[in-house]
Amino acid sequence: MPKPRHDSFLISCFLSIFALACFFAILFLALRSPASCQPELHQQLTQINPAGQTEDGADTIYQKTLPDHRWSQPVCAVTAKRTPYSLYLDGVLLHEYTPGAFDHGGMIHWISLPERGLAGRVLTVSASSEELTVLAGDYSDLILHYRNVNAATLIFSGLFLLFGILIGLLSLGARAAIGAKRLRTLRYLSALVLLVSLWISMDSAVLQMVRISGAIMYVLAMYAFMAMPLFMIQFYRSMMDEDSRLLRLLYRLHLLNLCICSLLQALDVAPLHKMLLLTHVLMIITLLSLLRLLIARLHSEFHWEARLMLSGFGALGCCCAVGFLDYYLWGKRLYRIYFSVGILLLVVSLLAVSIGYVYQEMVKSSQMRYYQKMANTDLMTQLDSRTAFEERVRQAPILNGSCACIVMDINNLKQANDTMGHSAGDELICSAAECILSVFKPLGCCYRMGGDEFAILLQNITESQVNRALLQLELCISRRNLTQSFPLSVAVGHAMGQDAPIEQLFREADADMYRNKSQMKCHAIEL
Repeated sequence: MPKPRHDSFLISCFLSIFALACFFAILFLALRSPASCQPELHQQLTQINPAGQTEDGADTIYQKTLPDHRWSQPVCAVTAKRTPYSLYLDGVLLHEYTPGAFDHGGMIHWISLPERGLAGRVLTVSASSEELTVLAGDYSDLILHYRNVNAATLIFSGLFLLFGILIGLLSLGARAAIGAKRLRTLRYLSALVLLVSLWISMDSAVLQMVRISGAIMYVLAMYAFMAMPLFMIQFYRSMMDEDSRLLRLLYRLHLLNLCICSLLQALDVAPLHKMLLLTHVLMIITLLSLLRLLIARLHSEFHWEARLMLSGFGALGCCCAVGFLDYYLWGKRLYRIYFSVGILLLVVSLLAVSIGYVYQEMVKSSQMRYYQKMANTDLMTQLDSRTAFEERVRQAPILNGSCACIVMDINNLKQANDTMGHSAGDELICSAAECILSVFKPLGCCYRMGGDEFAILLQNITESQVNRALLQLELCISRRNLTQSFPLSVAVGHAMGQDAPIEQLFREADADMYRNKSQMKCHAIEL
């Protein structure tokens, strides 16, 4: 068989996926481009910036005199990032916040304001840091504002969700064509992508528009982020022929990290976000370890997979480095975007590798099925071969219910070969096979045991049905003999049983066939 073009197929898949990613990126840029023909949506929103510090310097004051805007549902939206604060209107306390163990850092706090008489009144927020974002305005305008601000988050989350579902469907569709190991590879990749989608959506404030609990969002975001390296490691391990002790160790370290963080959170010793540094360190070590293993595979027979994965992990490493800088030094403004871009590039490369593996396994599987069919099929008659009969006896040696075995042998085949040539003998064998298939194929399995001998296995059948089928076989042979110069004659023997072993029935049917063959010879001599 011709050698499949793995490289060209892989390149086509990679380019298709890359084009799809570029489409979504361009769509995102188009959504973010300004529309000059439309009015500004949030022109009546008021942002309250730090106005100074308290006299003792302990707190930062955010203060603003509210303008004369007619807000139908006035609210103050505060993104506190787990910073305690107090909100006052003309010196009267309206709201006070103290962070809890399960508070989401990106949650927006919505504080209702009086619907009338806001113009000229002073809104003051006292907090212990300058990391707060304080906005005042109409509730609907603020929702539109946060939706536009989180447009990139929505796009990346939806893109990863789409990729995860498609990869999961691919694993289900390829279930019958690839082995369990390759199937695990696709499942690990699908789980990784879905976790990324969950983390992006839960780590941002966008989903609170549908009123999901902030504590639930916090827990899901933290666990999704900490579990991502587990599936990344398992994906790589499922592709390797030999397991790596280093990857096993890293997998257990990440599991241990999850257990420790969960225990400390449950005991109220330290919240999950306070222990992210350890997770980040483990992620960096894991990334460097995977890069080292991939570099070692560049000179192996899997060099093209290693190159693709190396490029993906390299892109992830660069984006993660920028993301860590933003998280720890630059104010946590765009770290999700940096991580998302890096993971998207990694997923594209891993998906290309996975598709290549699926394609190779499908080719191998089709070749295996072809060779198995060649081994189990008699090419001359298209009946199952003796090898298939022996495999049936090995796998399922008992015929179920009321069962039967029929054995047939062509009479006078040697005479036909001697007088009319081997082509005439082959024609007799094929004619006998055609008659057997036409009568017994709907009822059971038909085998050519070799030469001019045939066997038929029947399950859940009565003796009257067997006798009726044998009469139909005689009629089929008689009709065939009307148009042929050399008549076809077969000796038939059969044996019946109840949940009987195939080998026992075959011996009894074979003995019955030889008795029938002797009777036919004696009858021919008498004539």
